[in-house]
Amino acid sequence: MLTIRKFAELAGTTRRTLLFYDQEDVFKPAHIADNGYRYYSYDQLYQLKFILQLRHLDLPLATIKELLATNDATQLNEQLRTVLSHIQTEIDNLTLLKDTLAERFQQPKFNENNHLLVPTIVERPAMAFWRSPKSAGCTDSDISALYQAFYQIIGPLKLLDKHESGFLTSVANSDAQAYPTASFQIIKAVSLAGVTTIPIVRRPAGQYVVATAMNDMGSILHTLDNIQHYVNQHQLTIATQMWQLNLNEQLTSKAGSQYISIEYQLL
Repeated sequence: MLTIRKFAELAGTTRRTLLFYDQEDVFKPAHIADNGYRYYSYDQLYQLKFILQLRHLDLPLATIKELLATNDATQLNEQLRTVLSHIQTEIDNLTLLKDTLAERFQQPKFNENNHLLVPTIVERPAMAFWRSPKSAGCTDSDISALYQAFYQIIGPLKLLDKHESGFLTSVANSDAQAYPTASFQIIKAVSLAGVTTIPIVRRPAGQYVVATAMNDMGSILHTLDNIQHYVNQHQLTIATQMWQLNLNEQLTSKAGSQYISIEYQLL
């Protein structure tokens, strides 16, 4: 017979675990002496290792007790099928996390200092964006609800992939007076892990009038005025859609970074 300490060492577990299993009627010592000392036989090692392995697979103690009481191989198989399904789900989640992080490190760094304080014509590549199915006004409550619903659909891990994000709205002629009452859709550049349950909008390749604003109403309205003046001064024609893109992945207010890029396609 082995003392509880020696038996715990042999089984690769702890005295505390054996005491707990005894208390829960999962695994009891072969003999308890008059002085309360617990003793175990070598033959008990095999059942204990079985129990420990089932616990390693996250089977609840109540389930393990039931399996030990019935010694039903069919029931054990059903439980282990559930474990297998859980393991596969965890593998899928970890694979998605791995792919997201790998994709993150393939993205170019944010150039936070590339602030275009005056409107400038910039060449932009074509790009596909997921967009929120619904639109919202620019109040804090509306934007936060839209943001939560959007990332619940595409997956919160997309917050880590460093793909472009922001808003899409319609403000014709860069009219600052129209901005406060505009409706906004959240957008996020499509990544490798596709999502089929959300609409996609495509930004055409071409030249865009681009200017940087701080993420507050006053600065945005001032920037829109500057763009409108620039367009009129140079006799340009711009699209109705306004792309409001974050310049940093750290969002501060209304799902936007501290500085944002306001962009209109030239027609």
